[in-house]
Amino acid sequence: MACENIEVRKGSESVFATSVIEELLDGNKGYASGPERGLLSALLFDGVQAYIHYALASSPKEKTRYAEAFSWVMDTGVEYAFSFNNVCEALGLNPDYVRFGLANASTSLLVEAGKSRRNF
Repeated sequence: MACENIEVRKGSESVFATSVIEELLDGNKGYASGPERGLLSALLFDGVQAYIHYALASSPKEKTRYAEAFSWVMDTGVEYAFSFNNVCEALGLNPDYVRFGLANASTSLLVEAGKSRRNF
């Protein structure tokens, strides 16, 4: 499979990077397969787990983890080989649909945490 070079600018320098995501995609369907699929699935799982788990964070360390997960999920860029968009697309998922589901899940957690329990 042919790889294309992408020009990445760092300050005033231009650096050429190989498009890793193209190497991970199966040529027939455009989806990752085999061990690459497992790697991308684990990466997505870790990001989603951090996004949901740390949504109600109270400590500074946990808030930092949530901020990292939130920025990874909400970033729509595709320059980084393991960006949220690239990972979802390589797994055959619609990134916007997954984002919407995560936003709803975290909102539900926040609403439930704000409700007081009734003791009868």
